[in-house]
Amino acid sequence: MIRLLELTPSHDLAHWPKLVEVKHPGYERRKVTLLSLPAYPQSATPADGDTLYGVVQCLVLDACRILTNFAASIQDDYLACDRAGLRRVPASDVFLVPGEYYYHLNAGPATEYPIVTEFAAFVFPDTIPPHWSRYRSEQETADLGRRCAGLSASAMSDRVRAEDLYCVVTKHYNVCGNAHIVPKDQKAWFNGNDMGRYNRISPTTSVDDVANGMTLRCDVHRLLNRHAFVFYPAGDRKFVTYIVLQDTFDYAYLLHGRVVTIPLRVSDEFLYARFAYNVINLPRLTNASTNIFSISEAVRQEQEASGLLNDTSSSKTPSSKAAMSDVSADNYTLQDECDIEALSSGPQSVENSDSGEGPERYKTKFALWFPELAKLPEVDDPPETLRTTFHPETPHMLQLMSEYIKKHPEVWQTSTTPATATRPDTEGYYAERLIK
Repeated sequence: MIRLLELTPSHDLAHWPKLVEVKHPGYERRKVTLLSLPAYPQSATPADGDTLYGVVQCLVLDACRILTNFAASIQDDYLACDRAGLRRVPASDVFLVPGEYYYHLNAGPATEYPIVTEFAAFVFPDTIPPHWSRYRSEQETADLGRRCAGLSASAMSDRVRAEDLYCVVTKHYNVCGNAHIVPKDQKAWFNGNDMGRYNRISPTTSVDDVANGMTLRCDVHRLLNRHAFVFYPAGDRKFVTYIVLQDTFDYAYLLHGRVVTIPLRVSDEFLYARFAYNVINLPRLTNASTNIFSISEAVRQEQEASGLLNDTSSSKTPSSKAAMSDVSADNYTLQDECDIEALSSGPQSVENSDSGEGPERYKTKFALWFPELAKLPEVDDPPETLRTTFHPETPHMLQLMSEYIKKHPEVWQTSTTPATATRPDTEGYYAERLIK
């Protein structure tokens, strides 16, 4: 006889999690909410044995700093239980219990400070917070460099799947695919913030770099794309998955607080950028008078070059309110697995503007991004210990590659390449971007 199993709802509606809400203190009547996070049970419990519900305070502070484009000094900003900022939340409090809080930039009077309401307006910092950086030994860094040598952007998905073998969250082998950490449709933001400096293969691979991919089970991938959860550092080179979107109760047991080991191949900066992306795209209460950050000129230029500025359908992300609408869909072919760009798409030929000012601007950038590397003396055969594919002469080398490929098209053509086919001048494009 067949054993029958009748399913019941996984959650009692009366016990859905309460919220930790973070308000903007600068708006007294016209409320502005920065964050509204579900408070799930935490692993730590009080001495009396009662379950502790809340949200990790350091996660909330990280999110608030992103939403304000790091307007405050980390030593000055704080959370308070009142709008005036008099009842501060002690920094020693690990968890925030459900309730209302206010994020203050400093001890002065509350102002209507601007907030980030779209990812394109987020300016990536020169350095990420220390607790987001994982230590890599010189040997591990050298091994990563050797494994990624000679790879192309088109090989990204296959290489990520081959290295990871299974979903990094669930450890399942079936129904998995490569997930871009910084989404593919955010290439303009990626290029505008010079994120290629954190790639493993080359700065020219843009978002299609093995450092920007991981293997996820397809429903988990969709939840990530719906901003339902984030990866948050837990120390000892590990992360935890943390649910940040309301109405994701069915996946709370699977995802909330699960310890995850993310391959060292993945750049910590991309994980931080994805944390920012999901936090910025969460639903929040604003009003017409809310001060917001504008998109930077560098990102705007990238959007215009990509045709995104006037094509809202290609740049908008799915609504977080529809987080569960297609998570269990039968179609397991994700955009990451089948979205292959045409040969002729991408950046077109650019004029070489290698004047004296351009290289000097790049050297200034390089010293800001990698101060320790910039101090190293030039040698003919540098050791394989660098954590970046960038070099003080990267723009010049890219320009030389660009000129060579233009003069010798046979290096990219094959026996099946149509006679009318063209190739985007990717190398020249990124060389130009770096010296601007």
